[in-house]
Amino acid sequence: MRPSSAAKREQILDAASTLFVQHGFTDTSMEMVAQQAGVSKQTVYSHFGCKDDLFTAAIRCKCDRYNLVDLLAREDGSLRERLLDIGRHFIQLILSEEARCVHRTCVAQVDTQPQAAALFFAAGPQVMIQGFAEMLGREAELGRVAIEHPRHAAIQFLMMVMGEAKLRSELGITPQLSDDEIDRYIVSSVELFLRGYGYIEGQ
Repeated sequence: MRPSSAAKREQILDAASTLFVQHGFTDTSMEMVAQQAGVSKQTVYSHFGCKDDLFTAAIRCKCDRYNLVDLLAREDGSLRERLLDIGRHFIQLILSEEARCVHRTCVAQVDTQPQAAALFFAAGPQVMIQGFAEMLGREAELGRVAIEHPRHAAIQFLMMVMGEAKLRSELGITPQLSDDEIDRYIVSSVELFLRGYGYIEGQ
């Protein structure tokens, strides 16, 4: 049976993700993606009009697999519970080998290929910050937290969650922090964030 259009799209995204990690944005061609995915180059172009679109889709696909967009849209459970889930999923994404490789490549090529870094920021960090800011804005409107600038608060939380684990990962410092150490840090970060913005349990 021929794979469906949706299945081909997934094949292409998987192939593109692998190649972007291995070779970077500049040295990955649409033809390479087609060969890796086992489809024609025309099929790749029919799903993604250009390499920029494919790179953007590959980044967003990785974010989707960590359920971050769904977590930001959640309204059930306390704000503390939701922030803990967001923090845990976010650090898992940040510390994943794929995210580390793409980020490292974008930084290494930022002077010669700034386009890749801009695409990465728009498809990943920018989407996360915007979605999180909207979530915090809703919480502020409901009177659960005293947040005047939701975007600032979103960035503060995400940068805080990265913490030492992200720094050690980027620099290849061993030993890496254990899962328990990372989780304890996330819990304390959530508590600090909630206290800083006047959250009262049960609101």
